[in-house]
Amino acid sequence: MKHIGIIIALDREMKIFAAKLQDLQRQTLHKCTFYTGVIDNKIITAVVSGMGKVNAALCAADLIDNFKVDMILNLGIAGGLDSSLKIGDFLVGKDIVYHDVWCGNPNKYGQVQDLPEMYHSKPELALNLKQYPQGLITSGDYFVEKAEELQKIKSNFPTALAVDMESAAIAQTCYLYDIPLLVVRQISDVPGVENHAEQYAAFWENAPKNSISALQNILRVL
Repeated sequence: MKHIGIIIALDREMKIFAAKLQDLQRQTLHKCTFYTGVIDNKIITAVVSGMGKVNAALCAADLIDNFKVDMILNLGIAGGLDSSLKIGDFLVGKDIVYHDVWCGNPNKYGQVQDLPEMYHSKPELALNLKQYPQGLITSGDYFVEKAEELQKIKSNFPTALAVDMESAAIAQTCYLYDIPLLVVRQISDVPGVENHAEQYAAFWENAPKNSISALQNILRVL
């Protein structure tokens, strides 16, 4: 039976998802609770990582080291960087890169020295989700709110579709462990607009249920 590790964005989503798992067990490691159960004939271990690259990387490493998962699915939220996406849309991170890393020449902007310029969702997994747009997601350790911050990211990565705070750290961890990864993000807001705070708050009215519904659909094809 395939064992899938899932990193989820927030506690409210986990509560909905955990209620759907059969034979549910809980285990706490490094101040995070890991939920293990069965759904659609797959073993699932899911965790809420919290915000930021360090939290995300540690949770990914725990899933691999302590739960021996066969792959990791990261389902979270992201700010939209492209007019083709609207709030509530889901996006597959075909390519993933840091937008706040610079290690000096001859490295590319966003590249950690001696590691790849970009990371990727496993192509065979991404192919199962053709119904979603696929492209570049950027990650960094700050919440992008201002138009000038958005423009800086787009100037360095013109094809970027979204920005988040965790995907690249999870991707780097999976790369180092040689574990397949699939990143799926839901667009929560568009940085730089005048009513950014209100836009982000409104998104959360239905987001958790929509996110878990999408997660169940994704698990059926993995």
